[in-house]
Amino acid sequence: MTYTNPIVLCDYSDPDVIRVGDTYYMTASSFNFLPGLPVLASRDLVHWSLASYACREIPFARYDEVQNACGIWAPSIRFHGGKFYIFVATPDEGIFFTSAENPFGEWSALECVWKGKGFEDPCPIWDDDGRVFLVHAYVKSRIGFNSKLGLLELDPVTLLAISDDKVIFDGTKTQPTIEGPKFYKRGGFYYIFAPAGGVTDGWQAVLRSRKIDGKWEERIVLAQGSSSVNGPHQGAWVESAEENGAGIRDWFVHFQERGVFGRIVHLQPMKWTEDGWPLMGSAVMTGAECGEPVSSFEMPVPLSGNPSACEFPFRDFQFSANPKPDYARFDGKSVVLRCVPSSSSLWRVANVMTKKIDAENFDFELAADFSAMDEGSRFGVIFVGNEYKSLEVRRLGDSFGYAVVESAGGEGDEERDETEKGGTVSGTCSSAVFRVSFRKTGGRSGEACISLRCDGGFSFSTGKFSVEKGHWVGGRFGFYASSDGKFGGSHVKVRIG
Repeated sequence: MTYTNPIVLCDYSDPDVIRVGDTYYMTASSFNFLPGLPVLASRDLVHWSLASYACREIPFARYDEVQNACGIWAPSIRFHGGKFYIFVATPDEGIFFTSAENPFGEWSALECVWKGKGFEDPCPIWDDDGRVFLVHAYVKSRIGFNSKLGLLELDPVTLLAISDDKVIFDGTKTQPTIEGPKFYKRGGFYYIFAPAGGVTDGWQAVLRSRKIDGKWEERIVLAQGSSSVNGPHQGAWVESAEENGAGIRDWFVHFQERGVFGRIVHLQPMKWTEDGWPLMGSAVMTGAECGEPVSSFEMPVPLSGNPSACEFPFRDFQFSANPKPDYARFDGKSVVLRCVPSSSSLWRVANVMTKKIDAENFDFELAADFSAMDEGSRFGVIFVGNEYKSLEVRRLGDSFGYAVVESAGGEGDEERDETEKGGTVSGTCSSAVFRVSFRKTGGRSGEACISLRCDGGFSFSTGKFSVEKGHWVGGRFGFYASSDGKFGGSHVKVRIG
């Protein structure tokens, strides 16, 4: 039995994977979307389910407002001493960790390991002598340089940094833009698995040394070559419980940047040479030093049982900033979304709830009840990337309005200009069914249409429009509620499924 890549057609950027007992666990970047640090579970490394989140909020006031492309970057997940740990950096604040005995339960609040701007992609290692070290990369836009890896020593009890930061590898000439390091130890060698060359067109490198701070040997072990998988970028080595029929027990999970679909997840077979270097992808069959990503391969041997999964119908939805208790109240298959006062563009509205694209073609419906939406309030369904378009319903006394809101002219995280076209309809609109239709138009692109049908008989559609990726992320779609007045009781009840 074979699997086909990608194994997860969904934007789980910078995945890290471990196996503990009978379950594989994955976490990934979540940037400014909260709750963050998703925890996914699998029994076979191919079929994954979202089980929980490890971060409810980022503990800085600035993240109460939308900070697009900032926030949680490139985490690593580890298990030590009966406890799960996730280490993560925010590019402007420092390096943090959270822990839990039950990965599907509550995780501790983020605790600062190292305070400072310009650090990213941390990964710890518990060494044989009880010492703890952490490797990381650097963010050029914050600290002025990149293409290097640094090392910190941590207190083995508190896991806080007890050493100065030390650059242990400079890849400027041979591994430019090296980042996303993952730390391992095997056969007396320290290994760092790390991508270089950039997200879209780079490759996988492996460094090894007898000493934790180098001198490092280096080798490129996976690159696009003649395959269709660009990158291939950051990921993790994980060992299964037993060999499959092809004699493979080791695996490499990584992402591919694929436009509007985001950073999707691939699985490569892997094995070790007698002299202690990993072979990945096609190299497990050819023996070449540098392999290419495979499109399919024999399945890993599955572990017993079924992984835990979150059955909450809104499990895939995240707010655009730290969620506040008065933003939403969840009730079974419904959410009561408060109409939060806002005078800014949708680019800065904190209580936008969005989810990732998870299929090449899909139709998604939600039902919205406007009976408790007050004058001056609005509810909309949105598709967002670097630009966005939404379809809104607005309460206007005894009538209602509708509008198509569209952004233009923004770069990076800066404010977007908005235009809107719409009208007013007499009569009632106490509820409506919204439909989002998405169709791929190429390997990296797609188009969408948002339509509504209200209980008063009125219907409207945006028509088809192109959708695009966001900053570091793929396209997303979802809904929001806001008002131009004070924070009162105005709300919309939304039901999906």
